[in-house]
Amino acid sequence: MFLRNGVDIVKVSRIEEILTKKGDSFLNKIFTQSERKYIEQKNYNPQTIAGIFAAKEAVSKMLGRGIGKINWQDIEILHDNRGKPHIRLYNEGLNTYKTLGIGNMELSLSHEREYAIAFVIGEGKSYHEEIAIPSEIKSILPKRKEDSHKGTFGRVGVIAGSKGMTGACYLTTMAALKSGSGLVYTIIPNSLVDIFSIKLTEAIIKPVEDRDTGHFLLSSFEEIVETIKDMDALAIGPGIGVDESRIKLIEKILLSYEGPIVLDADGLNCISQGDLKVLKNRKADTVITPHPGELSRLLNIEIETLQQKRLEYSKWVSNKYNVVTVLKGANTVITSPGGEVYVNTTGNPGMATAGSGDVLTGVIASFIGQGISSYKAALLGVYCHGLAGDLAKEEKGEYGMIASDILFHIPYSIKKLEY
Repeated sequence: MFLRNGVDIVKVSRIEEILTKKGDSFLNKIFTQSERKYIEQKNYNPQTIAGIFAAKEAVSKMLGRGIGKINWQDIEILHDNRGKPHIRLYNEGLNTYKTLGIGNMELSLSHEREYAIAFVIGEGKSYHEEIAIPSEIKSILPKRKEDSHKGTFGRVGVIAGSKGMTGACYLTTMAALKSGSGLVYTIIPNSLVDIFSIKLTEAIIKPVEDRDTGHFLLSSFEEIVETIKDMDALAIGPGIGVDESRIKLIEKILLSYEGPIVLDADGLNCISQGDLKVLKNRKADTVITPHPGELSRLLNIEIETLQQKRLEYSKWVSNKYNVVTVLKGANTVITSPGGEVYVNTTGNPGMATAGSGDVLTGVIASFIGQGISSYKAALLGVYCHGLAGDLAKEEKGEYGMIASDILFHIPYSIKKLEY
């Protein structure tokens, strides 16, 4: 809930002077027909007129606009049978009231021989309070048991990052942690270990040999496989870069690891330049999270063609390659190999910023690692990710939002779903 207020005080003698000089022209300019009728009933008492005048000023201040931008007669002060004052708004006054999300106004008027004072309170619900979570989303999030430990909530491996692209790995790792993973292992090229050891204090850093290249090598495969063998889920791709060695490396990891994988960014770019059949030949669930550019490269079609039939292409990819597809963008589309479809409703244009998708990858991987099925984890992840963006918008607006703002709000978006 939020409160807004406005207060104004008027010297009664000032109103008396104006009435003497201007009379009806003043009354007709400032007061509505109903107000003038009430003033007439009060025998044009200057204290009554000063009270209504002050009330109009106080309301305009509560609305944050002031008289001028809001016309005097857009604010009407009425009285019930007991003489209690209340407010009615019109035109710009009403538009401002609605825009601010105010749901109720209370007016207090007081006057004595020399002064009239008006105090107005506007009450409304903030965006945080008004969020209605769909039951099909809320039911996915499991209630945590009292006797849980960090192992209960999954071991997630993040294979990401390269020289110049450390931020992608950081965002994915932190998103997994902030989404509830008990343990997150950040698997990175060895030459980046110092950066991540400083930047990631809650994650477990697992460097693999990169021969000082700053990126993963095909020769790192055995070391990576040994590291990920006990993981409950993997997130692969953010910021890893693309070349022949990394294309082969990603293919081998996809075929050797027998747990669920969330494949994003350069992980998808590697596959689009390699063998797409590895997706269908996997032994476990795969979630792919492409933006339109990545999926268009995967399918070798124009982005414009894809965008015209987002749902159809997403369903086709899920069916052909046995993957859960998360086609990002306005109203993100999620489809499963079994034909399930969900179109997300959360999110806003401010989320179209570098790193936003890396956050989503970490969220989905985290939910899978906590035991939620891949398709439902994708639904929940996309919804919470979009909601975090909406919460960030309330504080930062759309223009200044960055990925770390979305990351910051992930726990708060999940909290909205908790029973």
